[in-house]
Amino acid sequence: VMKPVFKLIITLSLLVPVSIYGQFRLVVLGSSTAAGAGPSHPDSAWVNRLNHHLKTLNPLNEVINLAKGGYSTYHILPNQVPQREGRPAPDPNHNMSLALALQPHAIIINMPSNDAAAGYTLTEQITNYQILISWANAARIPLWVTTTQPRNRPANATQALQEMMEKTHRIFGDKSIDFWTGLATSAGTIIPTFDSGDGIHLNNAAHRMLFQRVLDKDIPTVLNQFYHQMLHH
Repeated sequence: VMKPVFKLIITLSLLVPVSIYGQFRLVVLGSSTAAGAGPSHPDSAWVNRLNHHLKTLNPLNEVINLAKGGYSTYHILPNQVPQREGRPAPDPNHNMSLALALQPHAIIINMPSNDAAAGYTLTEQITNYQILISWANAARIPLWVTTTQPRNRPANATQALQEMMEKTHRIFGDKSIDFWTGLATSAGTIIPTFDSGDGIHLNNAAHRMLFQRVLDKDIPTVLNQFYHQMLHH
């Protein structure tokens, strides 16, 4: 017969999120930058750099990358959100619904510029982010969101990117990740030394910076604190 104390230990071990023991799963939602476009080799892409780094901390850590080139905030909305006329439908293979179904300990969203390039308004983008926030919060999954990134577009388009960058910081606070500063010119275009060559995607050196910006958020420590608090409340 199992003694009560052992029953208690086993029960608690099932309740404690894995991240408290230094192991966790992180899901990335995004478009081409997160999917790895730009760098000369996949290992140089920021998501793959992050995955490699986290596995050096614990080989059981994993980053699941659901990003897909060309996608916007509409594509990653949950399945239950009705499609808006003239806008893309949520993609169940690359969206928040699948991200949550994978039972991650955290989610990162990286949507650099496709919404602005498609002419979606700031209000539309913010509304979509509010939906994504509400779903992550309901599941009690910490969510980080990168800012927009510079892109070689006409002035009115780059202004929209800069405005969305500023709003991302205001909405997400310490859960926003700066993918703009040091990569953008004052006009909102890509600093030439960081351009992969197409005026849209960033090169190896830029992805190294993006990876460092994510690293600076110290997500493993934040997760340990978050789940520790959950356990004791």
